[in-house]
Amino acid sequence: MAGAPVESRKSKVESRKPTCSGSHGWLAFNFQFSIFSIFNFQLMCSAALLCAILILSLGSGLSKLGRLFGYSPEQDDVNGPVAAMWQATPIHWRINPSVRTNVHTTGGDTVGAAVGKAFSTWQSSQVNGQTLTNVSFTKDANTSLTDPDFTNCLNTVSFVPSSAVAFPTGTIAFADIATDSGTPPTTYDCTQNGVTTTHTCNLESCIVDADIVLNPSVDFSTTTPPVAGDFDVQATATHEIGHFLGLDHSGIANAIMYPFGDTVSAGASRVLAIDDAVGVAFLYPSNNFASATGTISGQVTLSGSGAFAAHVIAIDAASGNAVVDGLTDTSGNYSLVGVPPGSYNVLALPLAGIYDLSHFGGWYCGFSPNSPPCCDPADNTCTGTQIPDPTNYTGKFF
Repeated sequence: MAGAPVESRKSKVESRKPTCSGSHGWLAFNFQFSIFSIFNFQLMCSAALLCAILILSLGSGLSKLGRLFGYSPEQDDVNGPVAAMWQATPIHWRINPSVRTNVHTTGGDTVGAAVGKAFSTWQSSQVNGQTLTNVSFTKDANTSLTDPDFTNCLNTVSFVPSSAVAFPTGTIAFADIATDSGTPPTTYDCTQNGVTTTHTCNLESCIVDADIVLNPSVDFSTTTPPVAGDFDVQATATHEIGHFLGLDHSGIANAIMYPFGDTVSAGASRVLAIDDAVGVAFLYPSNNFASATGTISGQVTLSGSGAFAAHVIAIDAASGNAVVDGLTDTSGNYSLVGVPPGSYNVLALPLAGIYDLSHFGGWYCGFSPNSPPCCDPADNTCTGTQIPDPTNYTGKFF
């Protein structure tokens, strides 16, 4: 099957008292053809319901950083949306190398090697031949841990979760991300083997733990080429490591962070798109990131008012390729930071069809952190009302 969901979940660590909350985005089996149809639609459409296409020229000297983002990073609310990220590198990770019969490795990599290559893909990412990212990883000793535990700060990868770990229907994998946010400095606790240590976060939102789990009911492969009907371990891990680093989903169909995955036979990819590479560079920039890229900013309006969660895409005017995308804030504003120099058409689309806010839960949490899907409705601290999906979609595109 193609088009299966890969999910991210978000946990919140506050005031040294961890409380778990959910932030979901997934890929679904029943959208197996959506990657191709949506991608072609984006490139062929000449206008959208929300606004007309704008033509902009972008030079390398137009850099501007702000709090409104393209490529949809995971966010928390600290006097407005702020991106969540690790505050130091190298970032440590470890793997439980055990697998069940659903993981096919004969003639291929071990799962540890395949996941290691996925981490290397992000570490070596480039934008138009330039290294704009400053992030690195260290693989620690293997672990016997099987389930996510956001309190231990160990950052594990597991193929053998216990029955206590639930996978929504169709989900092939998820990343469980824990953040500590607030006006810095803040503190958080990590507990390992019964010993608790206190750490300091000097950012507005620090990722403090990230655990990746692959569904044991789904067939995976590590061979090159992988088994045709299986999901590729390296490709799946590359997507989940994007969440591990702080990226939410992308709306560009060829991006690793697109919220719908594929089996090998349907075209699974291990390669980052520009939207992926720019996203990780924004979170972990090299010294030349600001000078090598620019920003496209604006506002999407509908009937005179700002349109919330409109999908904004920068399309290369020469090639017609979708390059960088993002969502508008509650006032309709957007800022696509890190766009390579060039001329672009900017297309705004309704967040509709296969998309809804659940696919961008980590982004949503920068706007309403105390409501679902950013917290568990059963938790008495989850008091907010969930922001409804945008209602500006009529079912027609013009």
